[in-house]
Amino acid sequence: MKLRYVCGLLLVLSQAHAYAVAPDAVVVGAQLFEQEWDSQNPSLGSDGLGPLFNANSCATCHRQGGMGGGGEAEFNAKSIGIESIEIQGHGLTGTRLAEIVSNFHPGFVLAEGNIINVVALSHQGGTPLAREFHDAMVNAAGAEFADAGGPMDASEVRIASQTPIVFERNVNGYLVRIKARMFGRNTTSLFGSGLIDQVPDELLDHQVRLQKNHPEISGRPSTLRDNRYGKFGWRANVATLFEFTDQACANEMGLQTRRKQQTGDPTNKSYMNATFDITDTQVQSLTQFVAALPAPVRSVPHDPAKRKIVQKGEVAFNRIGCAVCHAQDMGVARGIYSDLLLHDMGYESLDLNHAEPYVVRRKLVENEVEASFPAQAMAGPPVAYYGPATAIPLPDAFEQSVSNVTNAPLAGQSGANQNGRATFSFFAPKQPQVLVAFRLIDSEIKPAAERQRQLRIADRDPITRVDYYERMQIEPTNFVQEWRTPPLWGVRDSAPYMHDGRAETLLEAIAMHDGEAAGTRDRFLSLSYEDRQALITFLESLVAPKN
Repeated sequence: MKLRYVCGLLLVLSQAHAYAVAPDAVVVGAQLFEQEWDSQNPSLGSDGLGPLFNANSCATCHRQGGMGGGGEAEFNAKSIGIESIEIQGHGLTGTRLAEIVSNFHPGFVLAEGNIINVVALSHQGGTPLAREFHDAMVNAAGAEFADAGGPMDASEVRIASQTPIVFERNVNGYLVRIKARMFGRNTTSLFGSGLIDQVPDELLDHQVRLQKNHPEISGRPSTLRDNRYGKFGWRANVATLFEFTDQACANEMGLQTRRKQQTGDPTNKSYMNATFDITDTQVQSLTQFVAALPAPVRSVPHDPAKRKIVQKGEVAFNRIGCAVCHAQDMGVARGIYSDLLLHDMGYESLDLNHAEPYVVRRKLVENEVEASFPAQAMAGPPVAYYGPATAIPLPDAFEQSVSNVTNAPLAGQSGANQNGRATFSFFAPKQPQVLVAFRLIDSEIKPAAERQRQLRIADRDPITRVDYYERMQIEPTNFVQEWRTPPLWGVRDSAPYMHDGRAETLLEAIAMHDGEAAGTRDRFLSLSYEDRQALITFLESLVAPKN
């Protein structure tokens, strides 16, 4: 890292916004961003890189248009999502179900025994058995993959995402059919992240109000479980830049932090890292470096004729409705071309690491119980790095004969098919299954009960406790199809496009818009050839910042 480059970052930062950074931390963060981490960290006595990881440095993937940019399809993170499970056989229990699913891939079964329907498929590391499972999934996807771990290009992304991965086998006397798909996440550009971190929730609310009466567009904020709005990641499931950096360390490179566990090897579940792999100071330095990366800018042609084409394209961009979601400014994030909201992009954009459910109303409620009862709150679906997964219901042993339930729409169910063989079915939900959830806020012993306890009066009423919950009302949305509007600043230098890099060009990306964006897409396709080309030329004027 050249000192001149770091000084340039600080200069741009001071001119662009007031994100508080320490120059020394930015320099250290730049070095850490480029550092190639090893599988051991002697200074901390930890295991360092891994055991599973996608790359050994941040800069490996974030490189387009300069360090901190996006990444090509070959660096795509990938996961396997189970769309459906059908099992025939008597006496199925949760333990047996876990054994069956582990035959497909052990990563679906968590250490505590719960089963989820999505597992990340890390590019590198792990035991020889872990590599066997990885290679089996990659081979089943039918696409060509690069040495870096992701699909070779956008066309291979499409092949991988559209190829069903089917597991049909007799496992310990059970007839099993699991249908799954591979999903990808394209590396996002980090330019301007410090500005995005400063966008207040009120501006997201303002965008929601602007779109409320729109006939086609209805974006929503990503409502996290702790009341905050998410702004980072393809699902906007991370609230702050520090948390985004913290999670990337643990999940992309297996660098365990004080808050985030590293990605574990599902074929070696008893393994525990001795301590963290990266210090809080280092994570803060990385965050400050990313915050100091300048925002992309418009590249306005000097030639008057070319400048006129760009202006014509911008007019068309606004006229057909692109700017409804791709808002030019969000407070200090000027020229971002994003509303940072989630939008339904249609079935072809489905990914089973879904968005956070849309909490539309929160209310504080109280519940008085005997103090000896444990405080409980309804648990949401397991939170994964790329978005929550769905917990697969664990069946009790069953022998009963009931009507055919193989078409159970959303959850795991057990029964018997028309041939009399017991059947378990699971179908991944397209919308939230729980529309009212509770989050435990606090608990306290009632004052009179506390006095009673101190006096040790055993013949009185039981000691009671008041639990305080947040009651969350969830609105049904197609959360497997919802994506954050990607900022278009720097878009020329961040191909391929879409959340999984399935579009090689900007023209392909626009044509692949669906769901809420279908009307805007159709209006673009109805433009004259000259207007379509002008709009593309306008987008190509949004370039990565010069180092």
